[in-house]
Amino acid sequence: MIFRTLVPALGLLVGGLTVPASAQAPLTTALDKAFAKAAASAGDPGAQAVAMRDGKVIWSAKSGRAINEPSAPVTGSTMFSLGSFGKTVLAAYALRLTEKKVLALDTPISAYVGKKVAGSNVVTLRMLLTHTAGYPDMYADPATAPLFAGGKKYDPDRAYTFAMLAPGIRKPVNPGKRHAYSNTGFIVLAHVLSKASGGGAALERDLRRFLRGAGTGGGSLTAERSGRALSRFAHGYIAGDGGALTDFFTAYGAKGIPTDLYGLPFGDGMFAGTATGGARFLDALFAGDRLLRPATVKTMTTPSPQSQAADGTYGMATERTKVGRRTWQGHAGAYGGFTSMGATDRTRGVTLMVVTNRMAASDVAGTIWTKLAQAYASATP
Repeated sequence: MIFRTLVPALGLLVGGLTVPASAQAPLTTALDKAFAKAAASAGDPGAQAVAMRDGKVIWSAKSGRAINEPSAPVTGSTMFSLGSFGKTVLAAYALRLTEKKVLALDTPISAYVGKKVAGSNVVTLRMLLTHTAGYPDMYADPATAPLFAGGKKYDPDRAYTFAMLAPGIRKPVNPGKRHAYSNTGFIVLAHVLSKASGGGAALERDLRRFLRGAGTGGGSLTAERSGRALSRFAHGYIAGDGGALTDFFTAYGAKGIPTDLYGLPFGDGMFAGTATGGARFLDALFAGDRLLRPATVKTMTTPSPQSQAADGTYGMATERTKVGRRTWQGHAGAYGGFTSMGATDRTRGVTLMVVTNRMAASDVAGTIWTKLAQAYASATP
């Protein structure tokens, strides 16, 4: 079951030109077909997909079920955990604080959090944002691994705190020397931002104000957990051997949204929302220059020397990917049965965002996103 939103009747901007409504059908048809085929090949997960150009939704689609039992369809307002896609959001906010001179990229973070955090006298904001701080994986650490799904101490209804996670934050290895993707580094980043904002509640308030500039209201992109979100939230499903699905919500007895899905202290996956919310954020950041100064965006999107040394394109919580001779800037995410992928073709001001409630051996959202990017490239100049 697939539903889509028709493009505006007045015309579609493609490659800098205004295309009459009569010429929109090939693009709409191409995206519809690509989405339907890709979703079906992925086992028909609950999914939302959005294409935007210069602040306007030009196409959208949704399919599958938000919850399998009892059955509930995905709607346009269904919320998903965005996983590591949220790193881009949090990084943009951190860079906004550097513009305001609240934070500095190359000052040791001990200036903001003191010396109790391992490596804080050496690690800088730049290292955290570029994944060059060298923090070992906290989720595999014996001190903290039992706190998460599958561990003896996992309680999906208990609120997490930074103090609970701190014992798993170990001394960084060769900070600043090489690029090594680190969820732990972004948990430390969230702690830095909380301290800089005056506490967790203040950070949530400031993020809400920051995201208002991207037009992401109504829970379409949020770091705040609430009881109201539960009625709109999809369940995340993890595909095991033979394709059997595990419901991340019910498998561990959660009474609401599992508290490790998003929100503080999880700077590595702090946000939830809709595909439209994610797309509006990327559009404001990379196409509209409404959230950061152009020079700051350039700093954010320039691959770090350490990433380039490893033949990568990762800058500050964002990387480039090429599909159909187009270059896209964005980030993917996966956690708790959810996957996401969003990126912007900055040359044309086009953003594609996909969210799903399925994790499998292959990247579900990433696969659907790639098919959409290919279809977009083939249907436009």
